[in-house]
Amino acid sequence: MKKTSTALRSEKKPAAPSDTELKRMLGESFAEYQNLLELTAPYPHEWMFYGPKYGWKIKIIGKGKVLLYLTPQENYFRLGFAVRDAERDALLKSKLPDVNKEELKSAKRYPEGYPLLLGVSKKDDMKTVRLVVETLMSMRS
Repeated sequence: MKKTSTALRSEKKPAAPSDTELKRMLGESFAEYQNLLELTAPYPHEWMFYGPKYGWKIKIIGKGKVLLYLTPQENYFRLGFAVRDAERDALLKSKLPDVNKEELKSAKRYPEGYPLLLGVSKKDDMKTVRLVVETLMSMRS
């Protein structure tokens, strides 16, 4: 797995990355990053610095709980979700790709929910992301 760019990691807490820095880092996936921000616009977006090892992430919060974490990487971004029991059941019955269904089926349950990780490097990746985000948003409203 690729590491977070050193531009987004530092010993001291740097300023949150600008759109110019993100565009350079994300490359072609920057457009999908913008699409995700539009999709989740009703929810607060907060840049969080998790230290030099992990760098910056966007935490998107809905109804007092984290909807997702977005981690910028070189030429793509990663999304982390904590899927609750009812949401897991709904996603397992949805058109979610089999590989992601298997990940959810075999995931260990934590207090926050079942972990689901998705990567976005191209437009096609957003189909799965949109399905997951819209399912979680509809069930948490």
